[in-house]
Amino acid sequence: MEQHTFRLPLDGIDAQDKQQLIQLITRHAGIFERFVMSEFPGDRRYAYQPESFEIVSLDDKQFTFRCLTHYFEPCCDRNMHDEHQYTVAYQRDGDALTITLDETPWEVV
Repeated sequence: MEQHTFRLPLDGIDAQDKQQLIQLITRHAGIFERFVMSEFPGDRRYAYQPESFEIVSLDDKQFTFRCLTHYFEPCCDRNMHDEHQYTVAYQRDGDALTITLDETPWEVV
């Protein structure tokens, strides 16, 4: 398994304020690229769209986000965006949030 742990400094954010936590995680939307793209290992037709990252729920242990992946084809009428939704666990670790993501490429057999 390919797991990566990310530590997001709270930098004075109130760890009990869900809106501030959502903003913090959203500012770091780029860290989720390999996690999302693990569904499409090595397929260059797909691209993660970090600007579409949106947290839809957050509690004390996990959050759910949705984002888009863009699919490219040589025929422009076949290009599309697909919405994906994921739930990710996190921990409050002193002055930071710790998020561990499984970036293992999916293998379809």
